[in-house]
Amino acid sequence: MTAEEINLLEKRKMGFDGFYKELIPVLVEFVGQMGVTPAHEVLKNAVQFAPYLGRALQNMAIANEQDRVWLLTRLGYFIGEYFAQKYSGCWYVNETQGSRYFGRYVVGRFTRLNSDALVLDPFQIAQTYVDEQMPRQLENLLTEVDAGLVGA
Repeated sequence: MTAEEINLLEKRKMGFDGFYKELIPVLVEFVGQMGVTPAHEVLKNAVQFAPYLGRALQNMAIANEQDRVWLLTRLGYFIGEYFAQKYSGCWYVNETQGSRYFGRYVVGRFTRLNSDALVLDPFQIAQTYVDEQMPRQLENLLTEVDAGLVGA
């Protein structure tokens, strides 16, 4: 591993607790802002919230880069929780050298799937969604990712 990779990894690991501490209240607030109630239930039932968020977000206009980053972050939190809950996984910093997700906050270690090697970058998935033409289809995207996980 290069010195740059070690530095990146250490920075990400040091920031993980803060990242995760922020994730929970921001996700609940986001779900509430999208009109889904009770918003706190997303922390236990994210899979059930997908259709509601999908409808709320499908035609949401993104006016500027600040709005884009706002949506990407919150949707990444939701997507990560969706798959972590669905397959009993967790958030962590990817330490696998050579992985395309090296040094990123990812979701994986799914106990309900056949492979410990499966890992997702929820923010990359969120970017795909945000970049879709309207009306965006959150449930279709989640189904595609799901099929990739189950078929792996």
